[in-house]
Formats: sequence, C-alpha cells, structure tokens
Amino acid sequence: MFLFIAAAVVAAEVLAVVNGKSITRADLVAALSDRARQQYHEAVADLEDAEHAGARDFLGRQAAENAAKQRGTLIDSVYAQVMSSDFNHFDPNLRNRIQRERERVYSAERATLEELIQRRLFESAAQARKMTPEQLTRALRAKLPSVTKSDIDFIKAYEASKQEASATEPPGEQRLAIAMSSARLEQMRMAVIDSARGRARIESRLDPPRVAVSTAGASVVGSPSAPLRVVVFTDFECPFCLEAEHTLTDLRRKYGDRLALYYLNFPLPNHLYARPAAVAALCAAAQGKYSEYHDYLFAHQESLAHADFAAWAEAAGLDRTAFEVCRASGDADQRVDHDIREGVAAGVAATPTFLVNGRLVPSSEALPGIVAEEAAKGKK
Repeated sequence: MFLFIAAAVVAAEVLAVVNGKSITRADLVAALSDRARQQYHEAVADLEDAEHAGARDFLGRQAAENAAKQRGTLIDSVYAQVMSSDFNHFDPNLRNRIQRERERVYSAERATLEELIQRRLFESAAQARKMTPEQLTRALRAKLPSVTKSDIDFIKAYEASKQEASATEPPGEQRLAIAMSSARLEQMRMAVIDSARGRARIESRLDPPRVAVSTAGASVVGSPSAPLRVVVFTDFECPFCLEAEHTLTDLRRKYGDRLALYYLNFPLPNHLYARPAAVAALCAAAQGKYSEYHDYLFAHQESLAHADFAAWAEAAGLDRTAFEVCRASGDADQRVDHDIREGVAAGVAATPTFLVNGRLVPSSEALPGIVAEEAAKGKK
C-alpha cells in the first residue's frame, strides 16, 4: 500500500503550469513513445540503484536495515535520508556515477516537458482562433507553398554531397518533397508556438540536478557575494579551455558584479604540462595575482612545453622568490589533487566543464543559456 501511495504522489507531481493548466509527471510519462518510456524507466531505475549503492556504501547494509526496523519504515526511506544528509561525504567515484544518472534522467524529462509545453501553447493558440489543434494544423498546411523543382534540385545536390561523405544512397524526389513540406510545416507551427509563448504564463517546476562542490580556497574572479556562481574546471593546456575564456569574458561583461568565476584545476592525464601550469597558477594566487598569471598562461599556451614559470611570474608582477618557494612546498600540488577529486565527484569528464549555481554544464556553447536561466530565476 505504501509503495502504491508513493507512486501515486510521484505521478501527480506538477512539473509545469501553462496558462493555469498543470503538467504532471504522469502527463510527461504518457507523452513518451513506448521505446522512450522504457528508456526513461530504465534511467530512473539506474539512478535509484546508484543512489542506493551509494547509501549502502556510506552507511553499511546492516546499519541501513537496522535503521529501517527501528523506525518501522521501508529501507528506501533510510536511503533517501542518507542521500539528503550525507551525499557530499560519499566516495567521489560514486558521486560521479550518481550525478551522471541524475543528468540522464533530467535531460529526458526536460526535453519531453518542453514538447508538452509546446503542445499546450499550440492548443492555446488554436483555441484563441476557435479551432482544434488539428484544424489549425490543416490551416497551416493549406498555406504551405508548393515544393518546386528548384527546391528538389537543391536538396538533391545536398544529399549528393552528403552521400559522398557517408556512402549512403540519396532518397527519391517524392521523399524529398514530403520532407521539405514537413519541415516548412514545423517552421510555421513553431512560429505559432513562439507567438503564443510570448503571451502565455509558463511556470516550470522541473528543477535541474545541482552539484555541491567545495570552492573554499578556489581562485575567484569577481565578487564572492555574486548570485551567479560559475565554477570552472579548467586545464591550461586544453585548447577548448582557451576558447571558453572568450565566453567567460563576455559573460562577465554582460552580468558584471552579479557573476563570479571560481576556478578549479582539472589537468587531464594526457596533458603533460597542464599540472605544472596549474601549480604555478595556484602559487600566483597565493600572491593575489591569479587573474594576471591565469591570463599569461593561456596567452602562452603553445609554449607550455618550454615554460619558465618563474620568469613568467616575474613578467606577471609576482615575487619570484616567494613564487618558487610555493612551487617547491608541495601545497599547491596537493590543492590540484583536491580540485581533481571535486571534479570527479561532480561528474566532470572533460575540460572545460562548468557548474552554474550547481548545475553541471559540459560545454561552453551551452553556458550562456544556462547562466541566463539562472539569472532569470534570481529576478523572480
């Protein structure tokens, strides 16, 4: 009975509200195709298995069972309590696995929820026109221009070039014409949805998974009191990290004092010079010159194999002697190990990886959009 009630509560959870109408988790699951629904249930089950394994590893199976008996409750509730109170003390590799499963579930939920929101908006637009969604779709289809021979020739040329690359046979003209009409209809449909979105009241309650990472002792660029906290796992030898610096600069320019960057080091094993560069950057931070040395390292990324870190420190305005003492002490090297452990626990697999107010962002391309979402939440 308890499991049935718990399942009913989960199914009734409201994930979004569009113009006063709720979208529940049951609605989300029902909207999935049979295959997607199976994959979603598998992802949820895998997440539960990972969380239970983490809780058992931390608490011990016998202790968990005893706690359940003493409380007169199911062992799952003990696991949930341990996940809530002690997750940050789990083994980093277990935390990594759990974070990845959480992201897997959230990605599936977010994509399907957006489809449901679009469907509600389209229904709303149809209702405003005193139509059913099907009637509005037919009306849009009637406005589609005919697919011309020129259109087909263009797509055939595209498919031919694609064929050369993939060695696949291009589809026939009829299939091309149908595909082009479908694409045009979807463009018109999305235009209707976007127009309805501008007038709609949408409240999404699907909160993304958030990762707790220790930023104590991290090198901070910006105000520590900034509401937008971007943790940057970086590697000074990584070309993508260098490219990401342009994005980070643009974000700081856009959000000003509202945004702060917390740099943690994640030198990849195949980058031989990234770790000594990270150590040097931390020793520069010890003299309050992290930003200057950080910029210098990235500006000279191609020269890291022959780096004279001490000379570069002088060029960046640091005390060379103190800098060398710091590098020799081993303290900065231990800090790099700490940062790597935090990254592994957070689910970092490559660089650059970001956390925006705890939200894992694996690419710089996705970063501005996530920062904008978090900024919008802060204004509510």
